[in-house]
Amino acid sequence: MPALWPTFIPAVGNYLNSTSSKKTHDEIAEKIASEYHKAVKTANTLVHPGNMPLVLGYMPSPSAPKPYTPIKNAIKKTLDDIKKSEGRPKLNHFSDWAQTTSTYWLQTKMSPTPFHPINIGLSTGTVGIPAPITHIINNGGVVPGLKAGLLKAFTHAPQKIPYGIPFATKLVNAFTIHLTTIGGLHTELVTPGTPITPLPPFPSPQPWVGLV
Repeated sequence: MPALWPTFIPAVGNYLNSTSSKKTHDEIAEKIASEYHKAVKTANTLVHPGNMPLVLGYMPSPSAPKPYTPIKNAIKKTLDDIKKSEGRPKLNHFSDWAQTTSTYWLQTKMSPTPFHPINIGLSTGTVGIPAPITHIINNGGVVPGLKAGLLKAFTHAPQKIPYGIPFATKLVNAFTIHLTTIGGLHTELVTPGTPITPLPPFPSPQPWVGLV
């Protein structure tokens, strides 16, 4: 299933609209980063829907920071930098956020199944089922494009009404476009030939671009 953006928008938007307590930059960054992490858990590749991340980000041990912590820290820096700039967001304010998000995806492990459709077609010697080897993300997405999208989300005229939902929607626009630029390599062992007379198996790496 696609990323859970319909859940992200009200979760972040309503949180920002709430006036029950004053929110720090650290708290806002935690909310945006954690909801992003939740939303993209169900993202899947465009070329073979159903192929989703197994482990998002990188967490080497249970005592390590949460996988989205680097993104949270980058978002806090963005908010701090904008405040220092008298509330005027600039493109360079989003450099760390965009780069950290790209790194987050480069450290993500992908599910080996469903198999790549080309490799299913190639593996005809053993009832058409390849054997998984590796499935990696080797392109964390277009960083300049994400920076531009984030700047657009933060650029708006002063609002007289709560702006949390429209703001969260603009964030989703930036995130959605960025997902479509992420790419990976799905390598499987395929066995050509016929089921009765299969040929020697060989590894077949298939690139893909785009998550939804």
